[in-house]
Amino acid sequence: MTDSRNRGFKPSFSHSAKGMVFLFLAVASLFVLWPTDVHAQAHEMLGDWQQLTSNAGACPQCRINFVGDGARLRVAANNGWSADVEVRDSDSGTSAVGQGTWRMRAATAPVSKPFSIDFKLSGQRLYMTMVDEANGRRRIVKAVFGRAWLGA
Repeated sequence: MTDSRNRGFKPSFSHSAKGMVFLFLAVASLFVLWPTDVHAQAHEMLGDWQQLTSNAGACPQCRINFVGDGARLRVAANNGWSADVEVRDSDSGTSAVGQGTWRMRAATAPVSKPFSIDFKLSGQRLYMTMVDEANGRRRIVKAVFGRAWLGA
């Protein structure tokens, strides 16, 4: 004869065990979602920047735009180049380093020309160094950007 009290028995957590699991998940979520210093620094770079000066020539209409979430950002320029950068924590301020490509049109087809890029944020100025080592020649482009909405 079977005991009717055991029929359909489902083990369950006690209320205190459920509370502990909930507390653990809440704390773990907080650590995952809590912005780190690098994330906060990356946030400072997001948005539009207008070129103020460059050793490649004046270009008051040249702009770059940073987008992304977290320490990895994508920067795109309105004059045909883009790069993926990683924001790094440094004692001298916010910096980002990465690789990019120029979209160029050759006689036969579009080509991409690779380069390395480095950004340093200091106050309201963003300093860029782009290094292109194509064809065995090294070309360095340095530029300074300001926030477009601040009248750069």
